[in-house]
Amino acid sequence: MPNKNSELILWILVIFSAALSIVGAMPSMLSFAGHLGILGTLARLIFALIHGSQRLGWRNLGVMFLIACVVSWCYESLSIATGFPFGHYVYTSELGPKLGQVPLMIMPAYFGVCYLSWVIAHVLLDKFDRVIDSRLIFAIPVIASFVMVMWDMSIDPLSSTVKHEWIWQDGGSYFGVPFSNFLGWFLCVFTIFEMWAIYLIRTKSISNSPADQNKSNWYLPITFYGVIFLGSIATAIMATDGSVTDAASQVWSVKALNQTLGLVSIFSMLFVTCLAFFKVKNNDRLQ
Repeated sequence: MPNKNSELILWILVIFSAALSIVGAMPSMLSFAGHLGILGTLARLIFALIHGSQRLGWRNLGVMFLIACVVSWCYESLSIATGFPFGHYVYTSELGPKLGQVPLMIMPAYFGVCYLSWVIAHVLLDKFDRVIDSRLIFAIPVIASFVMVMWDMSIDPLSSTVKHEWIWQDGGSYFGVPFSNFLGWFLCVFTIFEMWAIYLIRTKSISNSPADQNKSNWYLPITFYGVIFLGSIATAIMATDGSVTDAASQVWSVKALNQTLGLVSIFSMLFVTCLAFFKVKNNDRLQ
């Protein structure tokens, strides 16, 4: 359970992330999209490190970080080289230095949202403790993977077309993003979560704690995941007219793109956030 000082820092990170999402949605900030994306990733990383270290311990969290970084880098590098599993794409220079062909910030970005998705999956399955057993070895990774892919569905078309952070070389039906990307994303993050679940079961390195019965311990990651979708909603509200052309020469309406992503985030990420919030709120066993 976070102490008062760390809990304050965590809430500050939540507020900072919310403000960053809204500011980043302003049309005038488009040229700073890459820098704002890096700040958002750092905020999620710091949150996961603070909250996760208190909840799981540094050693276990370190293993999760290592799994997320290695698996995501391998899948990303494989897809850039071969097109499997996401599709054919390349990263531009918008996201900073690279390890091979993958920006360094991509791996921490996976980890930060992976941690939030893992916690939320526990809530959705009414698993209000840290221990995972063989009955949930597939259930939690599957639900966490769906929660994770919802995030990508809310950001990918904007990031890969308007922001030019990466380029889908063959375009795609979802505003320039191929169908295969989201199936590949599910495979990638499921691999991360399943490896993490197997590690926890085999090592039995996490035990129950009285902190698991504290509602604030669960509200924090739920809220942080929830504020991520504010960017999509703010962008939809502030959307301007115009068009963007993908690498396959398909022209897309910028307003239609932004408003569609707003709807996707409302009825996926916001729905999950609300469901998780009410599950915590209505659980009489939590204090």
